[in-house]
Amino acid sequence: ITAIGTSSTLLAGTGTARPTLIGVLNVNTTAVGNVGAGVDDLMVYSMPANTLSANGKGVRITAWGTTAAGANTETIGLQFGAGGITLFSSGLLFNGGSWRIVAEVIRTGAATQESVCFGSVANQDSGVTTYRTTRATGTVSLTAVGDIKCTGTSSGSVTDEVVQRGMIVEMLN
Repeated sequence: ITAIGTSSTLLAGTGTARPTLIGVLNVNTTAVGNVGAGVDDLMVYSMPANTLSANGKGVRITAWGTTAAGANTETIGLQFGAGGITLFSSGLLFNGGSWRIVAEVIRTGAATQESVCFGSVANQDSGVTTYRTTRATGTVSLTAVGDIKCTGTSSGSVTDEVVQRGMIVEMLN
């Protein structure tokens, strides 16, 4: 490992390419569920201002959880920045299953981003897993603290129909 400026790199194989290291910014495994009707914030990570200080820098967000069995439709969402990018939104009848979302957000300009997100939800009753990939662009200011958050909603007023069990936020470079 070689320190260059303020970032550390290592050689890739026997070549001269120097990939930057990935670092974990946040890990949260304290389960939190929705409360009654309406959209509820589940886990929230407040990304420090200027974390994505140059074009090409990015974050990877991995979130996972469970849904309760029942006839209600649950919606799970993942958002980047205040009023910014909706990375994932899925309104499906999950009927007692587990879910996982992985998203990458890359800075493309001083206040512009490109993102791709992959989500999967397993329905335990039917054995069917639903997959969804979404791409989005955003215009989130990166010079202020920005929230990365998961949200959960139940079509009924049932508490804990959507439970987030974990979230990891990683710095890509």
